[in-house]
Amino acid sequence: MILSIAGGAREPTAAGATPSHSPSAALLTVALLLIPALAPAAEWPQWRGPRSDGTASGPFYTGEMPDRLSRVWEREIGEGYSGPVVSGDRVWVESRQGDKEVVRSLRLADGKVLWGQSYEAAFRQDDSARAHGLGPYSTPALADGRLFTFSVNAVLRAWDANTGALLWKKASSDEFDPSFPFFGAAASPLVWRDLCIVHLGGHERDDIDAPSVGAMVALNVSDGREMWRWSGDGPALAASPVIHQLEGGPHLVFKTKKLIVGLDPLTGKELWRRPFRVPMDNTIVTPLLTGTMLLTSDYDTGILAWQIVPNGESWDVRPLWKHREVSLFMSSPVVAGDLVVGFSHFRRGQLFVLDPENGEVLWRGEPRSGEHATVIAWGSQVLVIQEDGMLLLAEVSRSGLVPIRKYGLGESVAWSHPAVVGDRLVFRDGSRLAVVRLK
Repeated sequence: MILSIAGGAREPTAAGATPSHSPSAALLTVALLLIPALAPAAEWPQWRGPRSDGTASGPFYTGEMPDRLSRVWEREIGEGYSGPVVSGDRVWVESRQGDKEVVRSLRLADGKVLWGQSYEAAFRQDDSARAHGLGPYSTPALADGRLFTFSVNAVLRAWDANTGALLWKKASSDEFDPSFPFFGAAASPLVWRDLCIVHLGGHERDDIDAPSVGAMVALNVSDGREMWRWSGDGPALAASPVIHQLEGGPHLVFKTKKLIVGLDPLTGKELWRRPFRVPMDNTIVTPLLTGTMLLTSDYDTGILAWQIVPNGESWDVRPLWKHREVSLFMSSPVVAGDLVVGFSHFRRGQLFVLDPENGEVLWRGEPRSGEHATVIAWGSQVLVIQEDGMLLLAEVSRSGLVPIRKYGLGESVAWSHPAVVGDRLVFRDGSRLAVVRLK
């Protein structure tokens, strides 16, 4: 099936089933973000969950856990690191099959494909990242019946989440060259109120030190009209933007090639900025905000924290602490209870627990634990999915992670972020999408 859209563009091609119509006092307290306000437990609408901070509704562990986790269902969907999003009885996921990216909606209960659409997404991966495939890497965002996807070659598309109809699209290549980071677009779109926010532009593939080009833009969710833009720098390699509520209002916080920036998401006005350069431009870690604290890390930079405070009509971003005892690379940290848990790439990979008040590393796990782990906070507990397919449920304390249960999810679990909805874990196992029940 070919869908005709305004402007004469003709895409996408069907790929699946026929559409179905069916302040400081709170420094260590995870603040409520505005994306959206208190999404219910059965919602995982975007990158890193309801509040984009890697936090699931909790607490998780309330009694006996099963000895083994059995899969409810699994389905072949194709390659990529794009994570699933969930609302009610539906799952949406984006993947690659050949030269095309495919977007599907499936039934959460049994994995039945309700609709599927595909489009061309030609992309040549840099040789240094060939093992990571051809994407897609960006996780969709879901809000008010619309699904927003960002392809590996930086085309933002808005879909009718129920039927799969393409509503509108915005291609970075229409105004920027290069039009995406040299490893492919990987930052996830962010939906806030009636805006879809995404960083367009890219990096020169053959000269890593060349200036990047681009703009953070906010588009109207209904028709893709541009509402504002910030053109201070090109996009980060992969770090995604977040929105955080501070005393004076919401801040859109994001990394660029050489900055960390705070904007007013209503208008795009710049509120503050800090220089932030990462070795080899490996800017991947999503910023973590809690209370008035901004905490982040990236490849070989160590870990550092600032306090964001009002100063008259402007804002100050004051350094709190910094050290190189641990450093994150491709895994973003979480707050569990009043402690930070993350996965450092030092010592060939190890989990750690850190006191955000002073930056003290309280505990380190076993070294040589791999290149990547996904950490999800659930009350005072964490769910850790390691690259070897092991799932760890642990209690977080100042003495470290106390294991509650370990399970094997599979042998080829990809690096995509899973979705946690109720007692179900929705995750990618290689080229398959799978669901297990956790209780």
